[in-house]
Amino acid sequence: MLPAILPLFPLPQVVLFPQTFLPLHVFEPRYQEMTVEVLNGYHHLVLVLMRESPDAGPFGETASTFEVGCLAEVVRAEPLTGGRWNLLVQGKEAVRILEEVPGKSFRQAHTAPLPFDSSVLWPGPHRRRLMESLHAYAAKEGIEAQLKELLDLPLEDAARLNTLAMALDFEPTERQFLLESPDLPALAERMIQLLDFAQGGRAIPGV
Repeated sequence: MLPAILPLFPLPQVVLFPQTFLPLHVFEPRYQEMTVEVLNGYHHLVLVLMRESPDAGPFGETASTFEVGCLAEVVRAEPLTGGRWNLLVQGKEAVRILEEVPGKSFRQAHTAPLPFDSSVLWPGPHRRRLMESLHAYAAKEGIEAQLKELLDLPLEDAARLNTLAMALDFEPTERQFLLESPDLPALAERMIQLLDFAQGGRAIPGV
């Protein structure tokens, strides 16, 4: 059982998805302290995307964040000189940030799991439509070779789509849009929308 309050690690330009891995380099003193506490405790923290703000401070210490982040487990930790760390974290589940809690040099918050309904069926035609969009996107970007292994995998669960979401060149806010999906069909539909949007040069029709 994890504690009710968990460390909150706001990051610019980075969204972590469940079942995926992310390397982190921790260098700022407050987050060095956070890392030591995480490693001495439950090995879990919450990664959350910062909202863009001109008054966020050099390390985002006052940055507002999105309301949904990803619970992460530290699966590898390498200490470096000067108190710095290289970490490898694995996403566990999307969580909603209910309330930040003061009292420490780093940020921390009460969170609750964001419901993701894995029982909703994903129709075959919908799956084929996603594959068509993926192949068209890869061809337009000239990255068929780089994505071949991913494109050859059957898209049968959220873990596969989350891996794609980390691998594809989506904007941070676009990845956030995917992270907040309530179920597998919604995740797939949002990915189709983003792929088609990217193929259109991210231009809004009629504007």
